[in-house]
Amino acid sequence: MGFFVLLSVLTFSCLYILESASRPFATVEKYAVAVAKKYASVNDISQVTIYNGKETYFNVQGKNQSGQDVYVLVPEKSSEIFVYQVAEGISRLDAEQRAQENGAKTIEKTVLGYQDEHAVWEVKSGRTYYLIDFITGELIKKEGLP
Repeated sequence: MGFFVLLSVLTFSCLYILESASRPFATVEKYAVAVAKKYASVNDISQVTIYNGKETYFNVQGKNQSGQDVYVLVPEKSSEIFVYQVAEGISRLDAEQRAQENGAKTIEKTVLGYQDEHAVWEVKSGRTYYLIDFITGELIKKEGLP
């Protein structure tokens, strides 16, 4: 009986910690969506991702009032947002292909972010990150361990 009580306490403690840890992201995600709706007229949200580069950005993907697919990059710490039409840059799949052309093996994650005055696709492959310019499709930087 004591083992069952201990196991139950441990299980519920782990679940509580996981739920508590996800609260800050949910709060900031709601803020990013509200900013995208208010300042970029995005009314149909399809996805929200997080980019952790030199600065943290939340990428809100959706459709604006004109029905155009857009990315809205909302910084965690400043008030300057960036809005890009999806059609004005390369796709996530194109960015992954560029990374593979530059040595990436298995693609684990690809997110849109903003770094050094460029919208960038960050492609993660193993312990290496490839920064691909969203507009031109050029490799900006390859960093990490091979």
